[in-house]
Amino acid sequence: MNPKVSIIVAHDLNHGIGYMGDLPWLKPIPADWENLEKVTAGRKMIMGKKSYLDKNRVSSTAGNYVLSSDPNLIVEEGFMKTKTLAEALTHCHDQEEVFVIGGQNVFEEAFPFATDLHITIVKEFFDADRFFPKYSLSDYTLVNKIEVLVGDNSPFDLEILHLRKPV
Repeated sequence: MNPKVSIIVAHDLNHGIGYMGDLPWLKPIPADWENLEKVTAGRKMIMGKKSYLDKNRVSSTAGNYVLSSDPNLIVEEGFMKTKTLAEALTHCHDQEEVFVIGGQNVFEEAFPFATDLHITIVKEFFDADRFFPKYSLSDYTLVNKIEVLVGDNSPFDLEILHLRKPV
């Protein structure tokens, strides 16, 4: 049995998720990271090589999969390198849910069959060269919405959404 595939991401108002190998907003936003830790607790994560190598890398104690065909990439304990998303998912057959955490190429591959999107919208425009796929809120059911204002553990206004594809 395959697990439910969920995506968790933070993007700006243009869907920007990265710029020159870093976050568009330069450092993690505490309110967003608290949400990420709460939502993904106890779940395995799937990420691309750039997300794995990121200085602000996120990981799960439940297990992590790094998608890469680079034969020279050696991953740390707690991580497993797989060549494809499908291969990573076969290792998660015993899981109820698994989270795809980026980057752009992994999001694009997982997006068509992800059932849940956990999206933090950073309500600003930033320079970006990596993007999250475009989506329409009308294609999803809103499960939960949290508004975070500047100063409330965030340097920016945020909208934290949990969206689910209708069955």
